[in-house]
Amino acid sequence: MKKIFATIATLLATVAFVSSCNEKDTPEENPEEQTVVVEPVTLKLRFVLPEGGAKTAWEAGDEIVVHGEYAKDQVVVKLDPAGISSDGKTATVTVDNLYPYEREDCKSTLYAAWPAEAVDNLTHCFFYSKFSTTGRELLAACNDADNNFRFEQVCGTLSFTLDDEYESFTITGNRKESLGYGFLQVKITDNEQNYKQYVGDPILTLDLPAKKGLNTIYLPAGTDIQAGLMIKFRKGGDFKKSLKTTEGFTIARAADFSLGNITEELADYVNPFSADVKDLDAQGNANCYIVTEPGTYKFKAVYGNASTRFIDDVASADILWETWNDDSEVERFSVVASAAYAEDYVIIKTPATLHSGNALVVARDNAGKILWSWHIWVPESPIETGDYGGIMGGVIMDRNLGALVATVAEAAPVDPRSYGMVYQWGRKDPFTAAGTFNSGTQATYAYDVPADLPEGEVPEGAEVVAPGQISLADAIAHPTLLGHIDNGNWVTENDETFWTDGAKALYDPCPVGYRVPPRASYPFWGSDLSAAEGWSIDSVNGWLTIGNPAAVFPIAGYRDDYSVGGMAKVGVRTLYWTARGNEAKGYGADLRYDKGTYNGGGSAPKARLASIRCVAE
Repeated sequence: MKKIFATIATLLATVAFVSSCNEKDTPEENPEEQTVVVEPVTLKLRFVLPEGGAKTAWEAGDEIVVHGEYAKDQVVVKLDPAGISSDGKTATVTVDNLYPYEREDCKSTLYAAWPAEAVDNLTHCFFYSKFSTTGRELLAACNDADNNFRFEQVCGTLSFTLDDEYESFTITGNRKESLGYGFLQVKITDNEQNYKQYVGDPILTLDLPAKKGLNTIYLPAGTDIQAGLMIKFRKGGDFKKSLKTTEGFTIARAADFSLGNITEELADYVNPFSADVKDLDAQGNANCYIVTEPGTYKFKAVYGNASTRFIDDVASADILWETWNDDSEVERFSVVASAAYAEDYVIIKTPATLHSGNALVVARDNAGKILWSWHIWVPESPIETGDYGGIMGGVIMDRNLGALVATVAEAAPVDPRSYGMVYQWGRKDPFTAAGTFNSGTQATYAYDVPADLPEGEVPEGAEVVAPGQISLADAIAHPTLLGHIDNGNWVTENDETFWTDGAKALYDPCPVGYRVPPRASYPFWGSDLSAAEGWSIDSVNGWLTIGNPAAVFPIAGYRDDYSVGGMAKVGVRTLYWTARGNEAKGYGADLRYDKGTYNGGGSAPKARLASIRCVAE
């Protein structure tokens, strides 16, 4: 246990201990609120500016926060001109109501930070100073035995010079490095200097006013720009000029990294985004996006559901394959007409007349390697939702993931376009299901076949069945490669977090706002679905229902783990995944008309490709 004493300069103070608190070196508040009564003291403090930096002199009215252990006892010191030295380098002031904080490992007992308006200390601030921004000059200090506070620069700077006038500029690292933080906590004591103890809320793009002449940008110490910057300059409200650098550099504390005079290096800015481009990820990022109207769309080039993890080294984007979900001869670029990459976004354009179907868009590096892929889902009819009596515990879609139309429970064969796409457990990328009613014939799909393709080589967009399991890296770089082993997993890394019962996982294939359903004690995941409300099945026409009102599901079959290259059991069996896995198996609803078993709580090999009915997050 630590003891807290009142330190005095010329008189003795009595300390009454009501309680003590555990030592805590984390930025969170101590969960056990403690009360310590300490007599305040009056001390003469001397503030000393560091050499260099934009702040060259103390000025009357400057405000500095001084504190001991508790933020509630901190004092905001306002400088008076009488206490400022002639050169402005030092300021002396007598301060009341100070609560020094003594520790065995520190001789310093008080801590200071400037400017006060940028300080946002915690309830228990100890020897930390927490700043609410990193986008300005920040100074921190601790006292010595004579109560001198020798301030130190917390940040470093990036600078450049302009000969022309602009209103503002944005700056972004080419690898989306954090250029700032919503808060920055430092620890400056007599025996430890940590200029980035804790940070929060990363800022990937800075938007700042521009000045003719020198422009200085404050960045946290140690900011590592690995592959240069993109800077865009506004005039008249629009970007007019830009500069892209490619060399990496690191920001050192209290030092400046200068780009020099960049006026002659600026190029005319060409906006890659037309005025009518729509944000597909306005509500969030995902591995799947739904398109319902013709037009041009964009979404951030991030790793699926990880909305702040931009993909490094993206050079281009294109369309790997397309399908109409039936046995038609698919026309190339009929679902998505084009795909491109610009300024952290993938940009897709549909034909003027929308054609329903599914497509896979990929991002590549300069060598052509696929870095990530996204499923573009263009349904023919509007997707409707309902809870259907809570069969999956929440709101669900009226169709399978990737289905172009909803399945209809009527005395007619189901439309094979309602089968949707199929997925190996834990994988984000879709594969085609059956293309004809109650048949194992796979839905057709279109992809590029290079004119100079060597004989015997399979085009990149075509499905390839691996001889065994594949790695996760292979699955990402080759989204049409199917790994498998009999009664087992498709991937060499056994990882139960590809999909999870908890939050929507990185590789979850459902669109924004939806997820693979968690496994829980809802009717659809019961041991016998045929005993649930709303159950009916018509194998002749290929559908089953469950719920009140009833949700309709196609008897879509699946691709078996030992034969992933084609559909099986269409019209007599279907399998729906949940987000829970267990080693080589994934949990799901295994419904078998040919066996008379309808087990919603069963499991199946992860290598099997099954349907998904997305549930709202």
